[in-house]
Amino acid sequence: MIKNIQLQAFYYPTAAHYLLCGALLCCTPTLCLATDDVMLQGFYWDVPVDEKNKNGIWWDHLSEQAPSLSRAGFSSIWIPPPSKGNWGIIDMGYGVYDHYDLGRYLQKGSIETRFGSQSELTNMINTMQHHQIEVYADVVLNHIYSNEQDSEINPAVKAYAMNKAHQHQHVAYPSNEISWQLKGVHGRIYIKIQGYGSTMPWTQHINSRGYNLSITEAKNTVTPTTIYIEQEPNDGNYATTRPGSNAFSGLNTTLRGRIIDQADVDEYWLDVPDKTDLFIKLSAKQGDINSPTAWFDASQNNGFLPIEVWQQSAHNQTVKNITHTHLYAYTNTRITPPARHSDGNYPSSDNGWQFDDFHPVDGDDWLGEQGNDEVITNTKFFGNDTNTFSPRVQQKLIDWGKWLKTQHKFDGFRLDFVRGFQPEFAAKWVNSLPKNHDKQPFVVAEYWGGDSSIKSWIESVQSAGADIDAFDFPLKSVLTQMSNQDQSFDMRALNHAGLVRNNRGNHLAGTSVVTFVENHDTGKEHDKWVHKDHKLAYAYILSHEGKPTVFYSHYFAVKQHDYHDSSLTTTAPVSLQQDIKQLMFARNTYMDGGLVVLSEQGAPYGDVQHVYIARRFGKQGKQGAIIVLNNHGTERKGAWVTTHATGFSDLAGQTLVNAFDTNDRVTIYDDGRGYFTAPSRGYAVYVPQRDFEAYSNTQSHITD
Repeated sequence: MIKNIQLQAFYYPTAAHYLLCGALLCCTPTLCLATDDVMLQGFYWDVPVDEKNKNGIWWDHLSEQAPSLSRAGFSSIWIPPPSKGNWGIIDMGYGVYDHYDLGRYLQKGSIETRFGSQSELTNMINTMQHHQIEVYADVVLNHIYSNEQDSEINPAVKAYAMNKAHQHQHVAYPSNEISWQLKGVHGRIYIKIQGYGSTMPWTQHINSRGYNLSITEAKNTVTPTTIYIEQEPNDGNYATTRPGSNAFSGLNTTLRGRIIDQADVDEYWLDVPDKTDLFIKLSAKQGDINSPTAWFDASQNNGFLPIEVWQQSAHNQTVKNITHTHLYAYTNTRITPPARHSDGNYPSSDNGWQFDDFHPVDGDDWLGEQGNDEVITNTKFFGNDTNTFSPRVQQKLIDWGKWLKTQHKFDGFRLDFVRGFQPEFAAKWVNSLPKNHDKQPFVVAEYWGGDSSIKSWIESVQSAGADIDAFDFPLKSVLTQMSNQDQSFDMRALNHAGLVRNNRGNHLAGTSVVTFVENHDTGKEHDKWVHKDHKLAYAYILSHEGKPTVFYSHYFAVKQHDYHDSSLTTTAPVSLQQDIKQLMFARNTYMDGGLVVLSEQGAPYGDVQHVYIARRFGKQGKQGAIIVLNNHGTERKGAWVTTHATGFSDLAGQTLVNAFDTNDRVTIYDDGRGYFTAPSRGYAVYVPQRDFEAYSNTQSHITD
């Protein structure tokens, strides 16, 4: 099968290349080549792994499926992030720890990643490409995860936490990700605790603002099971006015406390007879401070910190503020790579990470809210937030992308969470990739947002010279409603659904859009699932503009589990695979270019509330296809529509046949009208009889 994927990824028609089709902009049949372009998302959340034996099996599993995927018509596969994750053999790759460890080094408890070894990854890539399937790696540029073995002194985080303006205006650095150290202290030590950066109003119930405080002599000491409770009154004035009133529960113990409001300060003292180092850990909690079972983790953006530390001399009783001289903030931001093999061809920038590679980078930097639909370049939504404004960080990530492309032969990439860094850097990263036959590799971005935000982002990266597609999240939302709801869903909502058909000023060309029904994120959250009539949604994306993506769990009928409640499940029907295969055959055989919605133009007559009818341009001399979707619960439904449209061939007098049932025929009258139907909760694809090519389901098997 001849593939022409790259035409979708790299060609952007100008406005002059579009024809006005009714109320919509459509590509001409010769310019918007988009078929033979179906992508498989080749994973789902928590794919199988042999955790006991530290053995990843997924790369080998995909290699075995390559022949049948190629026969079915897939031209590309999107795989999960291949780098070693912070949680080792169970990490799905999004907790990226060492970018250059693709399953080659003993780190985080295993050599292999969740998906396998580097050699198994290489074999999978080679096998897919041998079967004319391009391989796109998921890449994470926004964040890096780590743990306490990677700790270092972080003056930027200390300055940020101590900055009064940041405390009241911005988000706290997560309380439990800072380890505070007091170096070389002795005598009576007073520690003042304050809260800041609350994610909930201070007027909320007092039980929302709790904390655990532990003070240990050795770093990483396991917290004891015995719990102590803060004693009130505790107003933070003892170090200077009434020393000795609120003793801490003792070294290597944990105490529960509460902060009432932004002005509240708690203070504790403890005696340290010999000069030593102390470690202070704070963690945000909520609930009943006195209950052994009702004290829970809270958002760590309910910040807590030792705002002041005082030391009272044992001989002369003087009290001195040692906050700036003896108190240090440690964060897990010092990541050092292992010694690389000499044959690895690793770039010089593979030299590890340090605190100023992440936000906040200094005392003037700040952390923002997680946001809703906008670009958020400095939020700790995930792990350590990379400072992509830093030339050093940019070069490190750019070199990594080049290394993935040249050393491991990836054909393209999916960019994770692009809301987390500036679009200018996304464009720079893509523009730095080596070319595929003088063409930029295919790249698609996950911008989980609304149509206007996605369009703005795409235009920003295009203006910087990069060609990056976007996933059509707005279309996903409408398709989920159509599939899950009963016949009360009005099919006219499809007329302008998604980014390509958008008529609110946020239209994107089909060559800039990747469509999907489900993905690894929505597939693990039950409130986002398509849980019935999946074939309706797939009939739409596999016949329309945009690069369609098939979700692995749907194609292979893998049971989906809610990530937060495993008792909630859903499974796509086994028969869906056959629907997808024949729809891919129809797309790759008959369809290309632009599309017009026939059930919206030219005085359609019939049940357009339940029936959606569209016509797609043809490919390789064919006249295209007419797609019919019917969401009625019990009846076959149809409508009279005019098949004439600007730029399309005249079908008057021709007979159209169902691409999968030649007994189902439609005659087009001299005025161009025809009556098109589809079965209840189903679809039909009609093609001119002279273009018909038989589809045989013996080409591949449902159990492939």
